[in-house]
Amino acid sequence: MSIVLQIILATTISSALSIVLAGLISFRFLDRYMSKMLCLSAGLLLAVSFTHLLPEAFEHHEDATYIGWTLLVSVLILFGIEQFFSHHEAENVSQMIEESRKSEGRGGQAILLGDAFHNLTDGVLIASAFMVTPSLGWITALAIMAHEIPQEVGDFMVLLHSGFSKGRALFYNLLSGFTSVIGGILGYFLLDKVSWLIPYAFAVAAASFIYIALSDLMPEMIKKGRAAFFTQMLFIVLGVLLAIVATGSLHTH
Repeated sequence: MSIVLQIILATTISSALSIVLAGLISFRFLDRYMSKMLCLSAGLLLAVSFTHLLPEAFEHHEDATYIGWTLLVSVLILFGIEQFFSHHEAENVSQMIEESRKSEGRGGQAILLGDAFHNLTDGVLIASAFMVTPSLGWITALAIMAHEIPQEVGDFMVLLHSGFSKGRALFYNLLSGFTSVIGGILGYFLLDKVSWLIPYAFAVAAASFIYIALSDLMPEMIKKGRAAFFTQMLFIVLGVLLAIVATGSLHTH
């Protein structure tokens, strides 16, 4: 199968599965599985970043300093976006619901637009990974899917309480999710012509994954207290193992 077809398939599967699974969790199993999903996602994101994306970035660039600067700038930009440009994050689902009610449906529209752009960039990141090896492309798609599920759960809750029916919420979420396929196709043709950008794309992807794990997912785990520590560590390790199994081995050349 050609690389471009694999990119289309990976972005489609990653986007569709994350949204469908998030919908199932939102509609039926939110309280039971959400905390475990956060831990699993954190382990997977950190493993992919430190054992795959960063080693590839360093190997494809002659000066590691440039990759370090890219990581630093990416983290600072992500922090700035979260602080000044993203919507206010609710402390819990109840607060998110209340805010969406007050906005009279505008919160749902903003969520869909934001997701569409976010998924577009995810597609570009998946394409950049496939440009190196198909196995790295698939594990990157898996990591993106894992971190999207907790986010999509929150999005579903906003949409449902902004007046969307379950069917409409699922349909419009899938619609915005498939912009990742567009991003994957654009990324393939763009990076094919400017291959020197690939190491930087890896560095940005790694920075994004690490930032999400450390600033969004792990603080939520800390709120559970010490009693949940061993369960949390178990699912974090399972996420790491999932990353290893998905690629067959740790990064080696």
